[in-house]
Amino acid sequence: MDHPVSYDEDFLAWSEQQAAGLRDLARSGRRLSNLLDLERLAEEIEDVGRAEFNAVKSHIRQIMAHLIKAASEPAEGPASHWRKEVVAFHSALLDQFSPSMTQRLDLDRLWRRALQEAEAALEDEGGTLARGLPQESFLALRDLTSERFDFRKALGSLRAGAGAPELPQP
Repeated sequence: MDHPVSYDEDFLAWSEQQAAGLRDLARSGRRLSNLLDLERLAEEIEDVGRAEFNAVKSHIRQIMAHLIKAASEPAEGPASHWRKEVVAFHSALLDQFSPSMTQRLDLDRLWRRALQEAEAALEDEGGTLARGLPQESFLALRDLTSERFDFRKALGSLRAGAGAPELPQP
């Protein structure tokens, strides 16, 4: 562990580094308290890091699904509700995102899953997906993790890319 990672700056990388350190310590043969189960401690620390990563993926997928629903629904009321949801998901995303997640996130895969979730939700309400939605994410990670993520701008871009008419923004 040549370069310690800061807990506050990159929780996922920190949790992986701590787990590796515990495993190294367990393999060292150094006598430690019998109360410490280093291998399971390492697993638990890694699990916490994975949980953070899974939460970030969920927040991104929810942001995408809500944008898809808003682009597919012409009524202003639901889009206003989805905007509020996106603001909350984005805030949670910013709280849990770590730089080491960048290379591990597959936005296109998250987008495809968001399309499926949005389609199911819309069908339950008697709606359908907008025609011409992209099959790959139109959002870049730098946009999603920006403090200034703009729902209305993202929605306008999605509608324009799908060939949908520009509707009044909620």
